Amino acid sequence: MSTARPPGTAAAVLDRGSPVALHRQLAQQLRDAIVAGTYLQGDRIPTEPALMALHGVSRITARQAVMQLVSEGLLVRRQGKGTYVTAPPVRHALVDVRGFYDELVARGVNPEIELLEFATRVPQADVAARLRSGGQALVTWKRLYRRQGEPFAVAWVYLAPSAGTVTRELAASHTSYQILETHLQRPVDHADISIRAQASTAEMRKLLRMPPSTPIIALQRVSYTADGTPVEYALYCAHADAYEYAFKVSSRVDVADALARRAD
Repeated sequence: MSTARPPGTAAAVLDRGSPVALHRQLAQQLRDAIVAGTYLQGDRIPTEPALMALHGVSRITARQAVMQLVSEGLLVRRQGKGTYVTAPPVRHALVDVRGFYDELVARGVNPEIELLEFATRVPQADVAARLRSGGQALVTWKRLYRRQGEPFAVAWVYLAPSAGTVTRELAASHTSYQILETHLQRPVDHADISIRAQASTAEMRKLLRMPPSTPIIALQRVSYTADGTPVEYALYCAHADAYEYAFKVSSRVDVADALARRAD
């Protein structure tokens, strides 16, 4: 893994007489280096002191340049490790009823999954309402997803009482949809899905190694059998810089006609 400028490359001189701020010039040089392949995906860029020495700028100028590229999604800061060129975001298509793991594999991402927790507990009220479980304790587990050793998502799953019973060993070695469809004979027919951006909690920041104030993308899913019985609730939270959802719209919407009908 590269951690500095490759041998033979020289830093371009910043133009101190330019109306363009120095941190923007430095950000552009780093951006150009990433595009040109000087720094590849997963490479660690020079530290702030190294950038200061290389370009003759102050620490605040070096930090502003780096943070600009972090905000653009070109770089990611890993606490205690440094700043790295980001991998392309994980792309998750919401076209078919498919489990998180299966969708990732279909997209060429083979994530490492770790079962962090397995328990039986009474869920919070909104989850209980969606699963129509009343005050019953439900089987639940928590999983962490990694790509190339780096965590990018965490998921919480609750199974409805109608789904059946599950062991820790089963949860550790199978996806929730595999468990429902193969082991419990409760095939999923459809699912209600909602997606929102939200602030990360302290637990999420610790699990995903995110700095404070980093947003996440949260996908909430309730899965049903063909007769409309809810069998699973899942909350899947991913690092906003490392994940994106995609939809495919198959028909053209006539906006003018829709507005006219609404006016009537």
